[in-house]
Amino acid sequence: MDVVIPVAIKDKIKLKKCLQGILENSLTPINKVYIISNNENILKDLLNNITINGKIIFISETHFPFSKEDIKRILYWKKSKYNHATWYYQQLLKFYIFRVIPDLFENVLILDADFIFKEKVRFMTDDGKAILAYGYPFKWILNTTKYPEDVKHSHIDFAKRLIPTWKIINSFSGMHHHLLFQRHITESLFKYVETYHMKDFWKAFMDAVDINKWNAASEYVIYFHFAVKNYLNDLELRHLNSYDLIYDSEKNSNDILQILDQFAQYNEYKAVGFHSFLNLKERLKTMDYVTESLQEKMLNEKPLCFILKLNNGMLQITSYSDFKKGNNLDNYSFY
Repeated sequence: MDVVIPVAIKDKIKLKKCLQGILENSLTPINKVYIISNNENILKDLLNNITINGKIIFISETHFPFSKEDIKRILYWKKSKYNHATWYYQQLLKFYIFRVIPDLFENVLILDADFIFKEKVRFMTDDGKAILAYGYPFKWILNTTKYPEDVKHSHIDFAKRLIPTWKIINSFSGMHHHLLFQRHITESLFKYVETYHMKDFWKAFMDAVDINKWNAASEYVIYFHFAVKNYLNDLELRHLNSYDLIYDSEKNSNDILQILDQFAQYNEYKAVGFHSFLNLKERLKTMDYVTESLQEKMLNEKPLCFILKLNNGMLQITSYSDFKKGNNLDNYSFY
């Protein structure tokens, strides 16, 4: 398989660990790793590492048929009050990989630059099936694996506007900071959207955005449930145990990365993510998949920084402040 990692400047300090994690721990052989960015200097310090350097190919964002300014302009026309153009832009970069990057393999792991694999993981079966993670539940209900089948979620509403025949197949979103895209499934998705809307995929995608939500769409939700509904025989599904830190990029410093080594001792968890979000507070306010009580607790935390634990489909959340008090992932308190 190939690997594609879109990288924003804010995630440059995490990229090296991300690359080391996937190259050292993928049990599925990796051909090339394509880094999508608007600045080739983002790779400057990495090219000294022979192991990493031999796999990397830089792809400029200028090769794509849309720009970040195009997305900003559309959101301005739609009168969006949020600064969230990059949220949709990075999703479209992922969707367009097979149309922009030459000679890609049929199977491509899309990987977020702030997600680090720390244990051995397989992404394809021996008979060529793509292994997809269930990801986070659509409804953030804690300490259970029994989630409602009928849920209201902005990402579901978006997907149905984009693809009227799209529907959720299970209670999980498919959002887990990585996903194995297959060329034939992606092209099928594009063909449906462009035929139905009679315009380029990226334009139809932006038309469907609900500007009342900070994050109204998810590429992983769209692809995961489209693939499971239409190409189940090509897939194998699994839960991937992980920890994720989410924090406001404007309020927290790089010291959060210092706990990565401590996380590495928990071998039952395959990966750890460090996710900085612009305007996290505004984002939390529009999350319709978080229960009201949980949303209130999270909004009252200072700083806005949380640890999310996903274990065989069970979601648990604690504040970073509580973690620092106990300083042990086995002992900290959950909401």
